[in-house]
Amino acid sequence: MTTDTTASKRTLFLVPWHIGNRLDITVHAARVARNMRVFLTEEPALTRRQFESDLGIDCQGKEFLLIPEKEDPKFLKEVLAKMRTEDAALICSGGIPCFIDPGAWLVKSLRERDMPIRALAGASILSTMLSLSAMDWTGTHNRGTFIIYLASGPKGGVHASLLEAVRREDEPVFIFLALNQFKECIANIEPVVGKRLVSAFFDLTKKTKGKYPYADRVITLTCREWLKEAERMPWKEISDVALMVHPSEAAS
Repeated sequence: MTTDTTASKRTLFLVPWHIGNRLDITVHAARVARNMRVFLTEEPALTRRQFESDLGIDCQGKEFLLIPEKEDPKFLKEVLAKMRTEDAALICSGGIPCFIDPGAWLVKSLRERDMPIRALAGASILSTMLSLSAMDWTGTHNRGTFIIYLASGPKGGVHASLLEAVRREDEPVFIFLALNQFKECIANIEPVVGKRLVSAFFDLTKKTKGKYPYADRVITLTCREWLKEAERMPWKEISDVALMVHPSEAAS
């Protein structure tokens, strides 16, 4: 792929992939997929299948390397060796490379070596949740807090940053978490959130028929109601979930 970099410093492209529906990728992302040879991904086999089945790309000759979740000097050395002669692309399924998905440590390591890094715009779980939140971001609620759920603090118990975030009654708080952490998270924030509402966003942008019956569903309940509802939810039919703690009506 043609870039404006020198041969000694090739570019790492951060490519936003779909966040649910496999058709939700940009023309630019598809062009990178077709034209480049080296791809860094959290699921190499799945990425290859999507290239072939969704985009009709011949993957013969392409390389798909598994990104380690934590810093890995051996993997960094391998990437640097390949980038001596060609560009590489980092692709993650969450729509935002290096956000929740692995790869941030690699970006940091390459930046420290003054390697060019280019991020492409595209599908985003953040923008999708903001659109579905029903908050008027041009009016009263023009700010929010975003936090990745941490199950416990350094000495056990609920992580302090989580409780500090959900105490902010005058703004919405968005929480990103694994599906199996849902009930634990709700139970941990309930004493602080009280009667404030909590919206759950299920399987954003996934196809609504067949495999994901809860796709694009947004359900709003109190924490106490969620603890009861969670026992009835068909979790085996759900793939992803994220939360928004509403601001208190008094603060609004």
